[in-house]
Parts: sequence; C-alpha cells; structure tokens
Amino acid sequence: MNSVNLSKLVKLTAVATAFFMLSACTSSKQLPPEVDASGAGTGGSHAVFPHFLDKSMYPDYRTVVVEPPAKGSALFKNDVKIYKETRKLKGTQAWTDAAAGASLSADYMSEFYSPAFGIEISKEKTPWTYYLIKRVIGDAIDGGTRTPKKVYQRVRPYVYFGERTCSTQEDDDKHVNSGSYPSGHSTYGYLLALILSEINPANQDEIYKLGIKYGYNRVVCGFHWQSDVEMGRRIAAYVNARLHADKDFMTALANAKAEFAAAKK
Repeated sequence: MNSVNLSKLVKLTAVATAFFMLSACTSSKQLPPEVDASGAGTGGSHAVFPHFLDKSMYPDYRTVVVEPPAKGSALFKNDVKIYKETRKLKGTQAWTDAAAGASLSADYMSEFYSPAFGIEISKEKTPWTYYLIKRVIGDAIDGGTRTPKKVYQRVRPYVYFGERTCSTQEDDDKHVNSGSYPSGHSTYGYLLALILSEINPANQDEIYKLGIKYGYNRVVCGFHWQSDVEMGRRIAAYVNARLHADKDFMTALANAKAEFAAAKK
C-alpha cells in the first residue's frame, strides 16, 4: 500500500471513529421513553402496572413459592408475635414512615432510595434511573407475586385481627379481599434495591438496608405478615435475574449506570 492510500485509510478511520464516538454520546444522552403508570396507585388486585416483560414470560412461581405458614405452626406463631409487637409502634415515627410506604409511586420510591443511593433520584436529574424505578413495578407484581397471591389467598393480618392498618380506610378496603402472600410491595422494593445497588455498588449495604426496611414497613402498617415479606424478597431475586436476560432492560440499566457515573464526576 502506497503512502497516499495509507493516508486516506488513516483519515477514513479517524472519521469513522469520530462518528461512532458521537453516536455513542448521543445515545447516552437520549432520554428514556415515557411510561404510563397511571394505573399503579397503591396497588390492589385490579391495578395495572408498567413492565419490561409480560407476566407470561416469567415462570410459574408456585413451583418455588412454598405455601404460607399454616395456622398453629411455629412460623405462623412467629408472624403473629411480630404483628402484635409492631402494634406498639402506633403514634411513633416508624408508624408514620410505614404509612408513607404504602405508596408505590416512582416519585416516592425515588425519594425513599436517594439518601442511600448517594445522589438525588428524579425524572429530571437521573431520567434513566427514574425510568427503571417506574417501569419494573409490573415485573415485580404482575410477573412475580400476582399468581401465588391468587392461589394461596392468605388473609392479611389486619383483616385476620379485625383491625385497621396505618394507611387510609380506602386503602384498607381495597386490600381486604386480595391475598397477602407473597408481598408485592416487598418484592418491588427489594427489586429496586438490587437494581440500584448494581448501579452504585459502593453503596450496596445502605441500599439493601432500605430495601429490607421498605418490606418491614408493610409489616408495621399491618398489611403483611413477616413471612409474606421474606418470600417477597426471594421473588425479587428471581425477577431480577430474569430481567437481566432482557435486552431492553439491560440497555436501560447501562444508561442508568452511565448517568450515575457522569453525576459522580
């Protein structure tokens, strides 16, 4: 190859490299698509949630979700003990926090996890992280917990004892006939903890603690037994693994990691 052709090849390579770098920069700055979460609310058996994968693409979790603790069993007695102990928290900050935790909104979850995440999570400042928070709720609840809930139809603790939760009367009425096992809130909350800790692994301890606290708030509030919440965390791990095999989720996750790295500079 003569020097003229070599010079042309070098120039073409430089132009191509610059083009691809520009494309990558443009892609990383691209905003995520809008997500319709108008049906989310605070949950309930008829709520419709945004998601990455249709529930048919998830396994039948009845094969891995054991039956809830039977009445009279040691595990059920432990559930009852914990429920009664948490009734003592009425009027405390823990009770107030649990009431706020009844929300499934992306804005609340973003605010809840921001301190442990290390930077403020919002639609404006971290659009891709916010997008993940808003979109995976259906994967956790529709893909993860809805089927076993319908199968087991476990009575919620506040219904079992004929009491009120820390939430509103409307919220209580909405959940009276929906099964409590496993906890959809706990699954969603802990799924977010797993995702956010992958974006910022340096803060994973604090993020996981909040994921556990979010589930515990459901016990404090009276919507769930402790075993509901523990099974929810297990399902969150299954859902997270399945999402990592989805191209759209992985693209969104990569963009969230890039925006976090840029924010920390």
